[in-house]
Amino acid sequence: MVFLAKKDGGVVHHTDLDALKAEGFEKADLEISDEEFEAAGCLARVIKGKIFIGKTEEEKTAEDNGRKIIALKRQLAETDYVAAKIAEGSATKADYADIIAQRQAWRKEISDLSV
Repeated sequence: MVFLAKKDGGVVHHTDLDALKAEGFEKADLEISDEEFEAAGCLARVIKGKIFIGKTEEEKTAEDNGRKIIALKRQLAETDYVAAKIAEGSATKADYADIIAQRQAWRKEISDLSV
């Protein structure tokens, strides 16, 4: 078990209730299993006066968006050669219309995810 208690706007946690009591707490504000605490990345904090375990939905969404943006930027980098070929005159926009359209879609998605 993991015993959690609020202290100075943060959270103190111990796997031993006696250790928590030794720090001056009468009891734990929340008790969860070791597995639950580890699954939450051992992240505990106070949000709106309550102990919150793990990441908020907003944080999860932001992380997911960040990963998607990295993948999209990688795809853009992998197709940069198209812009170079067109700029150097060795290809036309018509030659790479599909890739150009896809790159525009990736840029829009990056923009949408960045908001």
